[in-house]
Amino acid sequence: MARRLPRGQETRERILAEALRLFATRGYAAVSIEDIAEAAGVTKGAVYHWFTDKHDVGRELQHELYERLTAQSLRALDRDADTIANMRGAFAAYLEALGDLDEARFFLRDAWVIPALDEGGRADHEAAVEMVRGILAAAIERGEIVALDPDALARVLLGMWAEATLHVLRTGDRSAASAVVEHVLHSLRPPTNRSRRTRAATSRGARP
Repeated sequence: MARRLPRGQETRERILAEALRLFATRGYAAVSIEDIAEAAGVTKGAVYHWFTDKHDVGRELQHELYERLTAQSLRALDRDADTIANMRGAFAAYLEALGDLDEARFFLRDAWVIPALDEGGRADHEAAVEMVRGILAAAIERGEIVALDPDALARVLLGMWAEATLHVLRTGDRSAASAVVEHVLHSLRPPTNRSRRTRAATSRGARP
């Protein structure tokens, strides 16, 4: 049985849930603190107890969604797989999680272009860059990835990931984004590893 949240925490979670619903249905710009308070069944003072303003609510939602998507991606990692295979698996899991978020998809689509939410999103992005840079540096040292600057590579790959996410949010087409990401990731294998993987995949496909 799930543990019951303290009463104050329950209020905070209800405020966030109702804010997400309103942002998704009306659009971020059209929602006010008054709207959020009314939908959550609380006073404006209760909202301001937990959040500075509407943008603070938005940043918290953005951060929580980022953490949820990141956790889903990390659960797809296989300790016996190489880095490229794990990155492909993590991206597939990310897109799968994105497809299950319902209302959050619409909020995320808007959040990319809302300047007031950029600060919080930037902090999450920099944390992701640092994590991915470390993974790439280790993979380059092991010879799993072509020798490129790991910091630049981390930023380029995460930029690709962000644009692929935006494409899926706008079009609903996961397959096109996945195909592009798979092609780019495959190109990061050293030529000998790339040929070996291609031959192995062809061989598996030829089996009856």
